[in-house]
Amino acid sequence: MTAALELGSSSIRSLRREDDVLKSRTSRCVYAVLPDSPAHQRLLEQCGLQFTTCEDGILLLGDGAFDNAELFKSPCLPLMVGGRIPKGNPLVRQLISSLVEVILPIAGSRHEICALTLPGGAALDSSSEARADLEFYVRLVKLQGYEPKLVPASQALILAELVDSAFTGIGIVFGASGCEAILAHRGNPICHAASDHGGEWIDRQLAKKLNAPSVVSDDSPADTPVADQSFVRESLLSITRRREKLTSTASISGDAFTKHVETLIQETIFELCDALSGELIRSRRAKELPSPLPIVCGGGLIQTPGFGSILASVLQEVSLPVETSRPRLITRTDHSIARGLLISAELEATSRPAGRAA
Repeated sequence: MTAALELGSSSIRSLRREDDVLKSRTSRCVYAVLPDSPAHQRLLEQCGLQFTTCEDGILLLGDGAFDNAELFKSPCLPLMVGGRIPKGNPLVRQLISSLVEVILPIAGSRHEICALTLPGGAALDSSSEARADLEFYVRLVKLQGYEPKLVPASQALILAELVDSAFTGIGIVFGASGCEAILAHRGNPICHAASDHGGEWIDRQLAKKLNAPSVVSDDSPADTPVADQSFVRESLLSITRRREKLTSTASISGDAFTKHVETLIQETIFELCDALSGELIRSRRAKELPSPLPIVCGGGLIQTPGFGSILASVLQEVSLPVETSRPRLITRTDHSIARGLLISAELEATSRPAGRAA
C-alpha cells in the first residue's frame, strides 16, 4: 500500500489507494482563535464543529476555521507564511502536526511508502530553513507509519499528466508560496528552477497598491503586538479571497484590481520562466531530448482568468532555448499533483524487494 501527501501553504491533501479505490482527504491550512466562553462552545457543539481550547481561547483548525471564523468576528490565520513553518511558534507547529494526523491516515502495514511534496518549491531548496521544514514533515509522516519519499510538485505533475510522452517534458506549478519548474526525461529530473513569487507574493503587492497592511510575518520582531499580526494576516486573506473570486466577466470589465492582478501574474510567470531558460541553456541533456517538449502547468494561480494567454505571451518573450508545445493548463481537477505523488510512491514500492525497507 502507498500514500501521497501534498503539502501546500494554502491547503493540504492526501491520496491513498484502498481496495482499488482512491480515497482523498483535504483541508485548508488555516486556523482561528475564538473567545473562550461557554456560549461559544455550546454553539460550536450544536454546529457539529470540532474544536479545542488553549490559553488564548478556542481553536478552530482547517476548513472549520476558514468557513466559520468570520461568523465569530475572529481572524482566519495561515499556518504557514511563505510556505515556511513559523519559527518560535510551538502552537502553530502543533496545529500543523494535528492537521497532518487528520489528513494522512495511519499506514495499514509496515514499509508503506508515502510520497510527499513541500510548499512553494521547498522540495528543490537546499537552504537550512527548507531542510528544517523537511525534517519536521518527515517526522510526522514516519509517526503515521510510513516511509517518506520527497518528490517535487512539478515532477509529480509530470508523472500524473505526461503519460503519453513517457513522462518526458516540462512540469510547472504556480502555487501560493512560490512557483517551480522541472524538465524531466522519463520521469527523472534533468534541471529545475524555482521562484518565491507566487500567490502570497502577489497578494502582498496588491496590499501595497491598495494601501492595506502587508508586512507582518512570523519572523517579525517579538514585540510586534499579536493584534497587529492578526489584523495584517486577515487583511491579506481578504485580498486572497477577492483575487480567487475573479471571473472571466471581471477580467473583461478591466477594473483596476483585475489589471493589477494580471500585471503581477505576468511578473510572476516571467520570474520563473527566465530562471528556467537559464537552467535549460546550461543543460546539455535538455538539447538532446526529442522536441517539441510538452509543457503541463498546475497550481492555484492557473485558475485566474486569462492565465493561459499571459503565460503564452511570456514564453514568447522569454524564448526558451528548447522547442516546446503550447502549454496545457490542468484546471479540471485539484488532485493531479497528489496523483503524481501516488504514482511515484507506487513505482518506488514495485522496485523494492518484497518486505524490504528502503
